[in-house]
Amino acid sequence: MEEREIDLLDMIADILSHWKGILVALLIGAVLMGGLSYVKSYRSVQNEQTAEETTVLDREAVDTQLEQLETVLKEGDKTTVLTTVDDEREYLYKDKYAQESVYMQLDPLNVAQTELVYGIQAEDAGQAQRLGAIYKNVLDNVGLYDWVEQQTGIAAAYVGELISVDTNLEISLGNGDKTVALGSDTIKVTLIQADEASCEQLANAVKDYVEQQQKNLLTKVGDHTLVLLAETSGVSMDTDVMEDQISCGDQISDLRSRIASAKAGFTTEQQQYYDLLTWKEIEDAEIDQKDTVEEQPVLDSPSVSKKYVLLGAVLFAFVYAGILFLMYIFNTKIRVSDELQSLYHIPQIGVVVKDSKKKFILDKWVDDLRHYGKRKFDAEQSMELAFAAVKIAAMKSKLSNVCLMGCNLSAGAGKVCESLKAALEKEGIQVTVLDNVLYNAESMEKIDAVTGVVLVEKAGSTLYNEIANELALLKRQDIAVLGGIIVE
Repeated sequence: MEEREIDLLDMIADILSHWKGILVALLIGAVLMGGLSYVKSYRSVQNEQTAEETTVLDREAVDTQLEQLETVLKEGDKTTVLTTVDDEREYLYKDKYAQESVYMQLDPLNVAQTELVYGIQAEDAGQAQRLGAIYKNVLDNVGLYDWVEQQTGIAAAYVGELISVDTNLEISLGNGDKTVALGSDTIKVTLIQADEASCEQLANAVKDYVEQQQKNLLTKVGDHTLVLLAETSGVSMDTDVMEDQISCGDQISDLRSRIASAKAGFTTEQQQYYDLLTWKEIEDAEIDQKDTVEEQPVLDSPSVSKKYVLLGAVLFAFVYAGILFLMYIFNTKIRVSDELQSLYHIPQIGVVVKDSKKKFILDKWVDDLRHYGKRKFDAEQSMELAFAAVKIAAMKSKLSNVCLMGCNLSAGAGKVCESLKAALEKEGIQVTVLDNVLYNAESMEKIDAVTGVVLVEKAGSTLYNEIANELALLKRQDIAVLGGIIVE
């Protein structure tokens, strides 16, 4: 027996032929994984409810303990703890500010700066000066801060530190102390940033905002013109930035020392009081945060996850298909797609297909795939071809007596043998049918009278090694093998 080859199309068709089983596996997987997702969801809801109930109980217990401690602690001791809590709150705020503020991250020795000087022109000087005050308010406003955040990504809370707006500007004349006021119809906008590129981006955002506001004010306060008189940029040391950073650092350091010193002197009761106040403050902050979140996921009731349902369906169908693949690979029984010539070096003189009326279009599609590139015959045509092939083989070998032999003919090949026998005997060819010669002593004894044999084997029933053993037996008995027929 030669080594068997795997027919890829036949393997795919064989797997797909079990589509009903695949659908069942798909359904089972969807139900099981959907059920699992529901259980997980139910447990999550229960845990959340339990956590909320526990939090409520804890808050009640904390409030009770705080009331008890407030009656025990002296007023001075209580005040010390409350002051420490306030200091810690301020410390956290200032430390966060120092870490997140753009202003606090500037290098005071190298601060990029841009100055924008605008002049207001109106019908009369009084109107121009009034407009100066209006524009100052427009530029020193949260509206500008929000706009800058949209354009540059700088948090609006920290934009105001980078922008200053001044009116009633004065310029120096010569080397003396004499100055001239430019008037409130002149506005200077000073911008600072970490580098020139960032400063330019900030300046562009401010100029765009000013242009928008001018268009709005034209309809509200009357005709006027806002002219950008000067724009200067550069990098220099900024002592104000240095002083503010040093001051902020000193405040943080002072708060840290005060807090540490106060905690070190806490009595047991003060420490308990402090811990309870801190816990309550943290819980209140978390509740406030939840309340401010726009889309807070809430599990009102347990639910089934569509993702889990889909995953379960695909996974179970894939596993079932994998099992079918392994069964196909390690199958030890002959297939209808096998070639007896290549496996056993005997002529394959026929393939008898079953007369099946497919109920579903999928079955027809799978059958077409299995026979892709091959001529298809129905059951009647395949029987006629098998009969003709046996008849020709017998006549060519000048045999008037032919034996139809196979393993386990009762599995389905027996009916084919009886049909062939009836047709051949009408042509004057005597036919003997022997079943299970390998395992039936009576059939084995009758083989001595046989001169020519046609193997008729049922696909999916007869083992590969059984055919090999049959051929070995016939060779020992010096019996000619006319060919083989595979019954679907």
